[in-house]
Amino acid sequence: MSSLGLLSHLKVLDLSQHVAGSYCTRLLAGFGAKIIKVEQPKVGSALRHQGPFYHNQPGLERSLLFHWLSGDKQSITLNLEQARSMELLQPLIAEADILLEDFAPGMIEQLNLGYKALQHINPRLVMVSISNFGQSGPRKDWKATEIVLYAMSGGMSLTGDKGRPPLNTGTLISQYTAGMHAYLAALIAYYRCQQNGQGEWIDVSIQESALENVEVKLAEALQLNQAASRNGDQHILVPWECCPAQDGYAAIVGGPMRQWQSGAAMFDQPDLLEPPLNTITGRIAHRQEIQSRLKALLATQPKREIYHQGQAGGLAFGYLATLAEVFHSPQHESREFFKPTEEHPEVGTLTTCNAPFHSSHAGWRTGRAPLLGEHNTEIYGDHLGHTAEVIAQLRQEGVI
Repeated sequence: MSSLGLLSHLKVLDLSQHVAGSYCTRLLAGFGAKIIKVEQPKVGSALRHQGPFYHNQPGLERSLLFHWLSGDKQSITLNLEQARSMELLQPLIAEADILLEDFAPGMIEQLNLGYKALQHINPRLVMVSISNFGQSGPRKDWKATEIVLYAMSGGMSLTGDKGRPPLNTGTLISQYTAGMHAYLAALIAYYRCQQNGQGEWIDVSIQESALENVEVKLAEALQLNQAASRNGDQHILVPWECCPAQDGYAAIVGGPMRQWQSGAAMFDQPDLLEPPLNTITGRIAHRQEIQSRLKALLATQPKREIYHQGQAGGLAFGYLATLAEVFHSPQHESREFFKPTEEHPEVGTLTTCNAPFHSSHAGWRTGRAPLLGEHNTEIYGDHLGHTAEVIAQLRQEGVI
């Protein structure tokens, strides 16, 4: 394990199987919390079976997604459906600050691990439940994949070309957003518990969390009863789109609005700085003309040159980066965003992401992911006091 961090006083039980819950506890682990990840004997977490895999060879210890989301965690195996599981889990619940689970609504109660039951064991426990649509409501039992959650949050209305089918983002954005929300809610509830001595049950809906990703479109729809189309034909900023460049795509944004007069000079078209195109209203009225003219110009220039010119003019330009460009970004290199992990017995040292933010008082740990059940002896034996014979018997009975 890496050095201690800002949250090193926290003890967390991680019963999660999927990305949202695992990302929440990855953030906690990164900043120092002690995470005990409870996995199914022999098969482990569902994430261990989800690719991509190291060198494209599947295996319990080879999922790169599992490696990223499980760094700096301890792994124990426990069959929660076995009668003796509660005997082993109860002392861990009693000393935990946070317990996180992402079973389907109602399943945690069937396992006798519902919040009311856990309150009797540990009244100060913060329990976080993550599910597709929350623990209540008419859709709580609906099944959903990432693409369904992204679409039902309204996010898909933002992605894809106008006149063509909408697109998914290609990432697990809804899951990661929910994991971030769970992380923040868990810490808020924990620190409130330090004041009043009472635990809480946090109910996180992945779909509701993903609403954050529609940004200003949600406010626009609520306040103005309208929403911009996918290619920005109604956006207040003109231009506002991703345009083909000589070697890829550049993101062109006509803002901040106060910078248009100085920034637009880069296009070497003086009438962009004269009426009616020098005002927001004028540019909106002539949207198609402006976008057509700029597209022809931008197609002849390298995407990063466009990006740098826009930034120099005070405009919020960007470009679509390849993964190679991301890894060699001077910005990322300066902030040491990509760091090597500790060596793993099966896959060796991997390159992983650093903290999503920096703090003067919080380091970020980049320890490796655990082997399945790697810490059974440490937790069940050294910590809880069970003998080697008892642990062997529990393993033989399929409890651990």
